[in-house]
Amino acid sequence: MSDASRMDKRFQKVAVGLAFENELYQGRDDRRLRELYERPSAEKISDMYRRLITSRDHKEREVAFWLELGLSQEPTTFPDKAELLLRIRRMETVLYDLLGHARSDASQPLNDWLNYIANAGESASAGYWIDAKILMSRALDASEETVSKVSPKDIKMRRELDILRLETRRNYEELLKASFRLRLPEKRLDSISEVQGLLLKVLRSEVTEAIPKWNVDLSRYLVERLARAEKLLLQEGLEISRAREEIEQAMAYLERQIPNIQDEEERRLAEETQEELRRLRERLKIG
Repeated sequence: MSDASRMDKRFQKVAVGLAFENELYQGRDDRRLRELYERPSAEKISDMYRRLITSRDHKEREVAFWLELGLSQEPTTFPDKAELLLRIRRMETVLYDLLGHARSDASQPLNDWLNYIANAGESASAGYWIDAKILMSRALDASEETVSKVSPKDIKMRRELDILRLETRRNYEELLKASFRLRLPEKRLDSISEVQGLLLKVLRSEVTEAIPKWNVDLSRYLVERLARAEKLLLQEGLEISRAREEIEQAMAYLERQIPNIQDEEERRLAEETQEELRRLRERLKIG
């Protein structure tokens, strides 16, 4: 099965869609990102990536990590994993020791810092590089907050934390070197795009007042099934029938719930979504 070209608008749309999903999962619906999803281009993706990757807001940096998948990248590269994990584990030990001596106002961000560092190491060890970047990015913010809450009079503690803060930045910059090519099976691009489009529609209904909202339980179930179907379609080695099963489960659940929906607008939305799911199922029979 051949891979889709990065210049294919469908490829760019799916790559930006992954970033948009991350944004919506955080309860944010950025207009510029939504417009990029609707009208993607290599130049626009690159411009937004460069703007967000240098942001002081870790949530914007997280979007950039996902947008990177849509860039015209060099071959896959990764940092020296063994060396990186060794530094992270040493930091864990020191941070844990300092946590036992921290004043109460600094203990929470310090504990967050420690947890982000530890989880970043676990993600890198397992090869989940985007997760590792996100966690180390959050660790960077937690390190800044921790240092700001330690009294200037506590010279020894501030000195130790400042060294660790600089080491956290070093690890973050090292993780930024990790890049890999997103491979999307060309034959599945339309199916992936349609599943993703419906997933984004349901997610947006949870975070914006501009479109009708779903019943919370119904929305969460649909998001779970659609996200699972999308993930399965993104994995080239898996049978497409597994994604179709997720869509069928969503259809069956929605069919049971529609008779119980009292709100007219919500019922209309559910019926429209049922029809969209039906079309998706048919596409996945032949995709």
